Amino acid sequence: MSKIVIKKNDGSHDFIPIFYIWTMTNQCNFNCSYCSNHRGGKYPDLYKQGKDRDLSTEQGKALIKIMKESSAIYFCGGEPTLRQDLPELLDYSTKLNMFNMINTNGSVIGDLLTKPAYQKFLYQMDVIIISLDSLRVPQLAEMYEVSERVSKKVLRNILTLRILQEFVPFKLVANTVITRETIEDTYDILDWCNDLGICFSPVSANIGHEADFELINDPQYKKLVAKILERAEMGYPMIASTKLLKDLLEANVKNCYPTVFDHVDNTGELFWPCKAYKEAKMIDVLKYKNVKDVHAAASMLLDPTNFHGDGPNQCQGHCSWMQNMVTQVYGTAVVEGIFGSGVFKEVKSLL
Repeated sequence: MSKIVIKKNDGSHDFIPIFYIWTMTNQCNFNCSYCSNHRGGKYPDLYKQGKDRDLSTEQGKALIKIMKESSAIYFCGGEPTLRQDLPELLDYSTKLNMFNMINTNGSVIGDLLTKPAYQKFLYQMDVIIISLDSLRVPQLAEMYEVSERVSKKVLRNILTLRILQEFVPFKLVANTVITRETIEDTYDILDWCNDLGICFSPVSANIGHEADFELINDPQYKKLVAKILERAEMGYPMIASTKLLKDLLEANVKNCYPTVFDHVDNTGELFWPCKAYKEAKMIDVLKYKNVKDVHAAASMLLDPTNFHGDGPNQCQGHCSWMQNMVTQVYGTAVVEGIFGSGVFKEVKSLL
């Protein structure tokens, strides 16, 4: 991202988001064992149930234009590469000078890069995040409910992207969700990423809007965390600083400010103020001119100030996803007026 502007606000916790997550589609060719839509739903099931009212290409462009003040867009799903209009939407966000990120399972990206529509893809994409939860092909196939041929393609495509990084400047990230069953697999992924110079993004599995505290307190998990933090201190590429990784992996999110980023569903509706909140208000983004108007309307329905916590009228959640760490770093800086270079470094490391 070219620049980050942090302004101390007036005491409200309604911020102009620094990025927004767009669930482009519920369609997915995987059925990952740990994955959900933060509300208990599995993407392939949601798609099969008819919850597939994806925005059209023109509606998608309208959404991007309305949300452009967010500066960054995070394309995700389901599986975003299953949308045939992804290149056209990426052309549009690039035209608006947005910072482009994508979260993909990586299964088809190698094939797509050979197609004419994708000839600009790597040049337009700032961050490519690929899920990687084991290096063992049979284990991956079982976790993702795909064939071993497909799980091999995931590994092949990550290696292909790593080679292409030598010619095109984009950030390649391997995102690993650590579960009770995959602690040992994560050691292998850590070594693999460190050897190849791939940015490693570990996170513990969450259950609903709670961290898996049985996992967090497992002695074997704690040993793994210590190894990850040791590698971070050694300077291997990680998705965040050593301090933030420690807080993330130990589920130590004290101050979540959910409006630091917006989560827009495949229908173009914003979950306000947080997708994991079961009683979230749904705001049709396409009815507004810009993101400020969207937030103004949403705040009339539910005040996001001091929303995070265990008290009355608070979220009651204890999520520990990377997104929560982004909100903690940025939101705290705005609320407390901390504008030192360390804050800028932390925020930029997360993007």
